[in-house]
Amino acid sequence: MRSLVLLSGGMDSAVCLYRAAADCGAERVEAIFFDWGQRSLAEELAAARSLCKDAGVAEPFLIELDFPCGGALTEPGVDIPTGRTPLEIAASGTADTFVPGRNLVMLTHAFGVAASRGDGRIYFGPNADDAAGYPDCRLECLLVLADACRLGTETGVELALPLIEMSKQQVVDAGDELGVPWEKTFSCYAPVDGRHCGTCDSCVLRLSALNRRG
Repeated sequence: MRSLVLLSGGMDSAVCLYRAAADCGAERVEAIFFDWGQRSLAEELAAARSLCKDAGVAEPFLIELDFPCGGALTEPGVDIPTGRTPLEIAASGTADTFVPGRNLVMLTHAFGVAASRGDGRIYFGPNADDAAGYPDCRLECLLVLADACRLGTETGVELALPLIEMSKQQVVDAGDELGVPWEKTFSCYAPVDGRHCGTCDSCVLRLSALNRRG
């Protein structure tokens, strides 16, 4: 089955890419990358391209999205939370970095692309820890959206959510089994000179999961 992976270059989407390649064969996997004006665009795109090369998947194709509202992830002058622990992040409610509608729009685009290109499955990588802070990463939302997209495209395209019940630590464990090269991934909200800042929520969760391996 031909499959399409939503690839941001981060840890979760990297696991989805390697999962799809293992499930379907790399030659039957395509990756899609979204430019939505994120502050980490250059770093994410470089990571996505590097991951595809390593996994034997063709270079991702790009789609530009223009969201009407700015925010912490698109405006360099807007502060983002830093220095919080994983427990503090989990208890903070809807994330300051939540972009209303972003995942809904990206998935809708992905269903349209899959339908037009004959892909039978879409891989998308929200994990269980995302649910508290990001409403559009919750299973009930994604299942309803997938049903609507199938009705709207008159296709049977599947939505695969292989990480939806995994913690970030379990995502890393799954990636280790698949051979994901973590050094090629990029998960940071506010890069500094092209590198992980080390203090934003995304960096904290990444480092916490990687440091607890084995």
